[in-house]
Amino acid sequence: MVSTNITEDEQSGLTRLIVVSNRLPVTLSNDDNKWSSKLSSGGVVSALSGLKREMSFTWVGWPGKDFGEEDRKQIDSLLKKDSCSAVYLDDTTAELYYNGMANSLLWPLFHYHSREMVFEEEAWEAYKRANQAFADALVSVVEDGDLVWIHDYHLMLLPRQLRQMLDARGKRSVKIGWFLHTPFPSSELYRSLPVRREILEGVLSADLLGFHTHDYARHFLSSCTRILGLPTSSNAVETEGRTVQVGAFPIGIDPDIFTKALETDTVKQRLGELERRFEGMQVIVGVDRLDYIKGLPQKLLALEEFLSTYPEHVGKVVLVQVAVPSRGDVEEYKQLIANVDELVGRINGRFGTIEYTPIHFLHKSVVFTELVALYALADVCLVTSTRDGMNLVSYEYVAAQQKRHGVLVLSEFAGAAQSFDGALLINSWNSEEVAAVLHQALGMSAKQREQNFNMLYRYVTTYTAAHWGTTFVRELKRVSRVADELAQLPQLTLPDVTAQLGSANGRRLLLLNYDGTLSATQTIPEFARPSPLVLRTLRRLTEQRDTLVYVASGRVRAHMARWFDGIDVGLVAEHGLFFRHPQAAGLGGDWHCLVEHSDPQWRATVLPLFQHYTERTPGSFIEEKEVDIAWHYRNTDPEFGVWQANELRINLQRVLSHLPLSIVDGRKTVEVRPTKVEKAAAFRAILNALAVVSPPPAFAMAIGDSKSDERVFSLLNGDFAATIPNLVTCTVGRKSTHAKYFLPDVESVLDILAKLADGKEAI
Repeated sequence: MVSTNITEDEQSGLTRLIVVSNRLPVTLSNDDNKWSSKLSSGGVVSALSGLKREMSFTWVGWPGKDFGEEDRKQIDSLLKKDSCSAVYLDDTTAELYYNGMANSLLWPLFHYHSREMVFEEEAWEAYKRANQAFADALVSVVEDGDLVWIHDYHLMLLPRQLRQMLDARGKRSVKIGWFLHTPFPSSELYRSLPVRREILEGVLSADLLGFHTHDYARHFLSSCTRILGLPTSSNAVETEGRTVQVGAFPIGIDPDIFTKALETDTVKQRLGELERRFEGMQVIVGVDRLDYIKGLPQKLLALEEFLSTYPEHVGKVVLVQVAVPSRGDVEEYKQLIANVDELVGRINGRFGTIEYTPIHFLHKSVVFTELVALYALADVCLVTSTRDGMNLVSYEYVAAQQKRHGVLVLSEFAGAAQSFDGALLINSWNSEEVAAVLHQALGMSAKQREQNFNMLYRYVTTYTAAHWGTTFVRELKRVSRVADELAQLPQLTLPDVTAQLGSANGRRLLLLNYDGTLSATQTIPEFARPSPLVLRTLRRLTEQRDTLVYVASGRVRAHMARWFDGIDVGLVAEHGLFFRHPQAAGLGGDWHCLVEHSDPQWRATVLPLFQHYTERTPGSFIEEKEVDIAWHYRNTDPEFGVWQANELRINLQRVLSHLPLSIVDGRKTVEVRPTKVEKAAAFRAILNALAVVSPPPAFAMAIGDSKSDERVFSLLNGDFAATIPNLVTCTVGRKSTHAKYFLPDVESVLDILAKLADGKEAI
């Protein structure tokens, strides 16, 4: 796996990439009880060729069968020479995991063939055991700082299992990428999977998730939102305080292999023989595995329609179809073979003569030179997949068509359709449409063929397999650097706080956000009342000497006053619009407003618009505060709610552009409030008011989780850093932040505050 042109010294300084796939790219053979191995070429092996100077490779995978202890020793020694490491599975586990779970459940589900789905608890247990066996094997191979690239639907639990084992061993700098080589289905279909949560949670322990197309990535993100309730963006998922990056990385081929093959005597000779055999004919080529996703029956029915609708092509057009055998022992595939054989016989019988056979059907694999000659011969390549991750046959055909400039007729259900501008796209389920496009392709002018081919060839030679591999790995490295930067953010501990408290002689100030910091965010405002633990902790903190506590929220001041009645805390309501000091501050207990006057007439404009969207967005509701108005869409359909919120925001900007108002995006809310109202402005006013009656605080600690809290952190770390000698700023959740520390969740915030309130080191 490692380039022989790289010295050992060079090798030792390279980043290590651990590639993990179901099968090792090695063929093992035994002759007279002596094992030998041969490294495969193509596929992911070719894709990694562009990275040989940047990193070293180790490949981990299943060798294809189980072996005895003595054989394993020989095989392990052989594989080590090719930088490979075997994961051994007993035959029962391997069968149930591979054919029972991966190929009988995930494969048909991911290709939209839900009728072929078979879920068996025994197969699911084997799938978990097999993924765990991979994790067990990897733990002994992976070192801190390595990159791990896991491939495909066979290993969707592995990222989580591996991450848990690595974390337990202190290997926290390992970065994991996972790539899916099939489509990912829409969330409506994916949700039918009995173990849907476990599968999603499994891959979400990776740092980077890759898919062939944007559509597949979008379907995955939608499933995370709808099934797990996780917040997502166009290229990321937020989960467990981490950001998992999601991207589209379309795979390619190595076109140079075909260019070189076309120049060999073997291919030239075979191409000449085929040209003589089909002289005077136009040739359509099809190359597919005999699999229900490849649309072979659809292709044959379309050809029948084509010959019926355009009889002038009878005797002049042939289809050469290579159907590579696949899983012929499975009942669904047996039925498919019988169906295809029947269609071939019917069409040949209907349109064929002694001199003319419209379909040349090869139910077998063909050698590479024969395949290249067929590609080079064909005037048209017809791909009718009903669902295909990418379909590299279309790439191979283009790579072999440098002289003839053949036409690519490509199913819109193949991933390649999103990249190939020069192809003629078809709905493979519509026989009449496919027939019409075939007629168009066979009659296309030489100039148009050349223009289309040039676009296709430029893409195939630019976005190669090596480009795909390089792009994914470099993105994984970039994500790793970002994650490493976030990893430098320390978690706040009690000693961190008490160390600064110990040197603080004077007033102490706590500035605490409420929703998402002291209390988990609630879908309905009325349910957001503080827990007994929060109330008890705040009460104990306010009883400490020279301590002022302020709690900030977007809630109305009436709710906050009622919730914290009897506790001497300062309150900041409606995101900073209103605030009042605790009695201990010596500034009275009256409410203050950040804006002197706000014309309420704007509400008459905003409310009808909010009501319009509430009526049309099930699950949404309006929260009218004293001044602000908020539209909540947390309980709506996740995607529809976002669309409606975006549209509402645009309409609000249109009607409010001339008024001193701000349109603020919150947590699943769209809120309208007076301009310049924000939490940081309220805390600035509070600090300035305190400075009038007392010296600046000797210690301040601010804890919050939202974007508005980031402005509070910037305010304290910037404008007030010189006047507050002991300052702690802390965000909730690990993220890019202006805070100096983080705490992982609400529970950890309450834990550290409770210890401050109850411990000997209390404020």
